[in-house]
Amino acid sequence: METTHRLNSQIPTSDPQELPIWKLGVGSWQSPFRIVREITREAVVGLLRNRVRAGLSMLGISWGIVSVVMLLAYGEGFNQALLRGFQGAFGDGVTVMFSGQTSMQAGGERAGRPVRLRMADAEAVGQLPLVKAWSPEFMQDVPVVWGAKQAVYRARGVAPAYGVIRTQPAAAGRFIDAEDVRLQRRVVFLGSEVALKLFGNLPAVGQTVRLKGMAFEVIGVQKEKVQLSNYGRPDKESVFIPYTTAGQLWNTEFLSVLIYQAMDPTLDARTTTQVKELLGKRLRFNPKDERALRTFGSAESQKITSGIVLGLKLVLTFIGVLTLAIGGVGVMNIMFVSVTERTREIGLRKALGARRSAILLQFLLEGLATTFAGGAAGILISYVLVWLISPRPFLSELLDDASRTADIYLILSLELVGICSAILIVVGLVSSLVPALRAARMDPIEALRYE
Repeated sequence: METTHRLNSQIPTSDPQELPIWKLGVGSWQSPFRIVREITREAVVGLLRNRVRAGLSMLGISWGIVSVVMLLAYGEGFNQALLRGFQGAFGDGVTVMFSGQTSMQAGGERAGRPVRLRMADAEAVGQLPLVKAWSPEFMQDVPVVWGAKQAVYRARGVAPAYGVIRTQPAAAGRFIDAEDVRLQRRVVFLGSEVALKLFGNLPAVGQTVRLKGMAFEVIGVQKEKVQLSNYGRPDKESVFIPYTTAGQLWNTEFLSVLIYQAMDPTLDARTTTQVKELLGKRLRFNPKDERALRTFGSAESQKITSGIVLGLKLVLTFIGVLTLAIGGVGVMNIMFVSVTERTREIGLRKALGARRSAILLQFLLEGLATTFAGGAAGILISYVLVWLISPRPFLSELLDDASRTADIYLILSLELVGICSAILIVVGLVSSLVPALRAARMDPIEALRYE
């Protein structure tokens, strides 16, 4: 009672603005803003009073948030590396269509009949409204000779649009153009690996090579690119000639494959449906017959990529959140210790009129301040680590890519930071709310008796 009387005598009652936070309780007419400000000040004082304890809590949270951010940044970098690899193979909205055989009867035709495409079919596909660009492709392995060097490579007879839709950038010279096709010129565009093995460091453009004994002028060399998928051979191990010239080397009655690009990648499925309906009428097969004409392209590659990346991200997120939760448990334990040590103080404040909500908010703010300070430090550290350790080796070594475009570049996007912040908010609320509730629910009489 003497202690209570002494504390009450130190409270100036003439100016309510000077009342301490634990007296801004029942019946106080002060603004909510001042109440929150005072509670925040008390929370900061409580943290500064236990600097070492608060610092260790922040360290645990920082370590947890760094784990989450780095693992998710690695997962996103892994996803982008796979996408770059598949884009080098197909481009955006591109589909490669292969000949097949029917598995359903249609138009009086038996099942099991082979379906093969001709040049007229490819031209009809090119007139469809959803098809942006197209190219036939005639393929055959041929001997390529320059001087005393000789090797067998995949020759591809293609149209000019092939260079765009199949992503064939030129490191030197140019790709095949419309005049080459119209005039049936004997010109060839070399894959990067072909040019390297035939010419080494010598300039290849302007040189003459022989394909199947026929002289061809080299008009360009492919820029080295990452290609995660291919059919037949990788592009770097191929040579490209006008499709009209390919008929001078081998029989080009039937296309090896048909390549087309949708007007928009989002229309890829609709474009393929439209193409199959057209060809189904021309070649007398059921458009719904999946085996009549087989397709693969950017849409299928994205499905494969998204499945792989989703599984990886789920695992990495689980590991990171588990690490962050451990840091949250550390904050909760330290807050429980703080509540226990200040039991008599809490009881005294309640006895003097402090509301339960004021006690709850004070300890909740202490826990949240610790959590968010540690989280902010963790995100800052993550930015530094992303800059230091990126890129990480991945596909470049496997595919002999000197440009290292297929390595994993850790990506710390705003979306990723937002996800980590949301996780941090949940952890901070849970780890702070439980001790705060315990403090708010204390019985003042029992608390004052606590030794």
